[in-house]
Amino acid sequence: MEIENLFEEEEETNEILSDTLNQTNDTDETTPDLPKPFGMGLGVGSATIDGKILHQFAAYADTQRAALPLSVDMVQQWAALAPSGSEIAIARRLSIARSFSKYLHFTHPQSPIIPAKLIGRTHRRLPPFIYSHSAVNACLNAASALLPAYGIRSLTIRTLLGLLISSGLRPGEAVRLQKNDVDIEQATLTIMRSKNWHRRLVPIVPSTVDSLKHYLLVRELFAPLTDSASLFLMDNGEALNIETADHAFTVIRQHADINYKINGRYPRLYDFRHTFVCRRIQVWYEKGLDVNSLIPSLSRYLGHKKITDTYWYVSATPQLMKLSASRFERYCEQGDEK
Repeated sequence: MEIENLFEEEEETNEILSDTLNQTNDTDETTPDLPKPFGMGLGVGSATIDGKILHQFAAYADTQRAALPLSVDMVQQWAALAPSGSEIAIARRLSIARSFSKYLHFTHPQSPIIPAKLIGRTHRRLPPFIYSHSAVNACLNAASALLPAYGIRSLTIRTLLGLLISSGLRPGEAVRLQKNDVDIEQATLTIMRSKNWHRRLVPIVPSTVDSLKHYLLVRELFAPLTDSASLFLMDNGEALNIETADHAFTVIRQHADINYKINGRYPRLYDFRHTFVCRRIQVWYEKGLDVNSLIPSLSRYLGHKKITDTYWYVSATPQLMKLSASRFERYCEQGDEK
C-alpha cells in the first residue's frame, strides 16, 4: 500500500461516507445510554481505571453504612475526596458514579440517577497530532524495515498502519479484527469489538482491499487462517495485540524521525485516526462542500456515539479552524453584498 494511493482516493472516500449516511448503524444519538453490566468497564471486578475507582466508591459507601436507595449527597461527598482535588478528578468520579447509578436504577427503580448537571468537565482532550504525507510515508517505510526480516512482523505492522490511515479505525478495533470480519469481495470490514460495543460496517477503498488481500495470502503461510482466527499475526504465531503494536510503533517513530513530543506526548497509533478525520474534513472545506451536511456520515463511519465527538476535530485542529473561519468570513461577505 503506497502513500500516494492512500491520499489520492478522495472521491471514492467521499462516496463511501455519503453512502454511510444512509446506512443504519448503532451510532444514532437517539440510542439510549443504558448502563453496562458489571465487568464491562464500569462494574465492580473490572480491571479498568473506572472499575478501580468504583471499588473505591464501594469502600467509601461501606464506611458510611450506605444502603439503597443511593444517596446523591453521599456521592458528592465521596467525589470531593478525589486525591488531586481538581475539578476534572471530581467530575471523573461523579461521571463513573452516575454510570453506576444508572445500573442501580435499572435493577432498583427507587434508586435515583445522579443528575448530569452535577458533572463538570471529566477530562481535557489534547489537540490531535496530524501526520504529514511525508511522515506517513516514513512510518510505512520504517515498518517495512522492522526485524526480523524473514518473519511476518514487518508486513503485519505495515499493513496495520496502512489500514489505520486509510480507514480511520481505532487501533484497538484494527488489532481485534478476525478473518471473518474482512470481506474482500464486498470491500468491507465488520467491526464487532468497538469502543462503544456497537457493530458497524466499514467500507474500504481499493488500495486497502489489495493490501489486505496480499497480507492474507502471506499470513496463511505462517499459521492456519480459520474464520475466527485473528487477522494480524506476529512471528511467534500469536495474535497481534495493542501493546505489541504500540511497542513496534515506538521503534518506527524513532526511525521515521518523529520521535518528539507534541502537546506533551509522542505521536501515537491513534493519531492516524485523527489524521484520517482531519484530512477528510480538510478536503471537504477545500472543495467548498457543505461540511455540516457531511459530518453525520463521517460520525457514523467512525463509530462515534455522539456527533459532537466528530465536530471536536474542527475546533481542536488549527488547520481546520482556519478553513472554517475563512468559510465563515466568505459567508459574511456574501451577506453584506446582498
